[in-house]
Amino acid sequence: MQEFFSLVVALLPGLWTSILMAAASVAVGIPLGFFAGLALNSQRRWLRIIVIVLVETFRGFPALLTLYLVYFGLTNFVTLDRFASIMVAFGLTTAAYTAEIFRASIASVPKGQIEAAEALALSKTDITLRIIVPHVLNIAVPPLIGIVIITFQGTALAYAIGGKELLGSAYSIGMTNLRVLEPLLVAGLLYLLVTSLLGWMEVLADRRAERITGSTAHRKPPRKRGGSRRRPDAVAPNTRVVNIAAANS
Repeated sequence: MQEFFSLVVALLPGLWTSILMAAASVAVGIPLGFFAGLALNSQRRWLRIIVIVLVETFRGFPALLTLYLVYFGLTNFVTLDRFASIMVAFGLTTAAYTAEIFRASIASVPKGQIEAAEALALSKTDITLRIIVPHVLNIAVPPLIGIVIITFQGTALAYAIGGKELLGSAYSIGMTNLRVLEPLLVAGLLYLLVTSLLGWMEVLADRRAERITGSTAHRKPPRKRGGSRRRPDAVAPNTRVVNIAAANS
């Protein structure tokens, strides 16, 4: 047991490095993915084609290949240290996968709310910040947490370029002590601990999204007596839009 805790303490710096790598990659990838999702819903065909090519390229490339291309390729043009290369490479991969999440979330925004905002002469920036972003966040957070889990696990690839993250630290300790199995098992437990925590957060976010967006969307709407069912596309204008218009007037 003492050896177990000593290994945990020895691997904590590597665990922290993995968390920082994942956080930096997500900080780069999620904003890029959001703008890519906006572009995929754009009416400009040329813009959609460019973004589709980029998204499919980085989704098709293995993450390790992207890491090699950034670390060994971009260094011929710009100066990037190991951590920055990992952040850029994993950020591009994260952006490619989150782009489709954001595209679907943006496409699900009720058109009635956007039309009401346009009728009130709100700018595109106000429509994006006040209507699209809150709606997208409610829907996209659960799958985005899943992407964070994958990104955190993917930081183990940093060992291929000499990164001292969790897996690299475990392997180094094992080679030093000539006992590789124990450090790797403890590293696996630490990976499992973090991913389990993130998975629990994903479940909570999914339940919250169901409460906000209404998991009753699949239920049949009630039939009014002596009348017909209300049209599903008859969405009332967003009260937030009305408040914004009142504030601007």
